[in-house]
Amino acid sequence: MSIPEEEDDWQITAEGLYIATRGFLTRRGYCCANRCRNCPYVNWRCDPAWQPVAQECVHRTSVSPKAIAGVRASLLYYERLFHHGQSQERAYHQKMIEHYQHLLDCWKG
Repeated sequence: MSIPEEEDDWQITAEGLYIATRGFLTRRGYCCANRCRNCPYVNWRCDPAWQPVAQECVHRTSVSPKAIAGVRASLLYYERLFHHGQSQERAYHQKMIEHYQHLLDCWKG
């Protein structure tokens, strides 16, 4: 996954709120656990269209315990779906399990 360097770091909503872009959050390399709308690390909103950031974009850094808890909860969620869900969705669930396991591996160090 390539993140364009020229992408703006912030979106401004109709209400005038500043929202960090996915590109900015990806370049930062870790989750702040503030449940950012465009978080590339944790699917805080359980959006079925959400895709994880490429593994090479995740940096080794310390993150908040809240982010670790969010990743663990997401990992358990997708493990349950993998074992008890429909077979046609297993590949997606496996991809999500690998993503969240990778985050835990990087963020524990």
